[in-house]
Amino acid sequence: MTLSDLQRPDLSVHFSRVTIARAVALGCDEKKLLHAVRLSADMLGDSRTLVSPKQLGSLLRYIWRELDDEMMGFSAPHRFGVFALMARQMVDSATLGDALQYAVRFSNLTSPAARWQLGEGDETALSLQLMEPEADPDHFLEEFLLLIWHRFSNWLIGERVPLVRTEFHFSSTPHKAVYRGMFPGEVSFDNASSAIVFDSKWLDYTVVRSRLDLRRYLQRLPDEWFIKQDFGLSVSERLLRELGAASSSISLQQLAARWDMSSRTLHRQLQREGTSFRGLRDQLRREQAIDLLLAGGQSVGQIALQLGMTEPAFSRAFRTWTGMTPLAYRHAHQ
Repeated sequence: MTLSDLQRPDLSVHFSRVTIARAVALGCDEKKLLHAVRLSADMLGDSRTLVSPKQLGSLLRYIWRELDDEMMGFSAPHRFGVFALMARQMVDSATLGDALQYAVRFSNLTSPAARWQLGEGDETALSLQLMEPEADPDHFLEEFLLLIWHRFSNWLIGERVPLVRTEFHFSSTPHKAVYRGMFPGEVSFDNASSAIVFDSKWLDYTVVRSRLDLRRYLQRLPDEWFIKQDFGLSVSERLLRELGAASSSISLQQLAARWDMSSRTLHRQLQREGTSFRGLRDQLRREQAIDLLLAGGQSVGQIALQLGMTEPAFSRAFRTWTGMTPLAYRHAHQ
């Protein structure tokens, strides 16, 4: 994601207009909302106005904080932080299918806003039904939720999942032209429910993201949901995937052989990206060590063994990474 991606003005002002109107109806200050999105009242009322992902993201973050509601007042409240809680479990799933099944169960248990369903066959339909559709007369929430779940699914597996079609239960809207960028593929209206439909083969794709990746991803929300997704992997990213999927004790030589290249070539490619095999391995080990220490249940020796290190070597490395011994770090964060 680049700064130009964030600042590219390619979103309809419709979404800002609808969210501001709803927030004002719930008591938010219109001037502060306009300031958050960096628009004047005249610009907000002009349908030709385009809004960047960064602008819209700033507006939604402001509304989330003011209302403490990730649904932004368009349904029964959904406390801020619930998505992150769900995402932490999804990122630990083996496959996209496992992640979506968990998300459906989690959402249906915790949120009174909508009911989700994952219908599987040759095609998979991820569908939702709002429990209070009268609170969303412009259908913003349905569009927003389907967009999020599709974009987050793409991010989990590092691939764009092509949509066979997107179905909406409501009739055609005046802003339907923007769907070309939001929901590539066929879009239809007046269906029994709203859903995104894709080939079921994608359910078997491996979740490739780590909790470290998720922390960074969450920091970029909601801007990340509105930019073009690009999953071209650098050598560093490929290496981190391999280390996470196999073992952080795997060697540079083993990885180079797996990728049909010499160790020298792999070393040079990492140098060009400003990193090294040892640096990336230590980065992964550090994050894994912190997660394991904070989770509890394992001794320092067991954690060291899991990371492919001796206990003395792990303790020395952890002090280098954090300035603290493993036990001191655990006690400080309990």
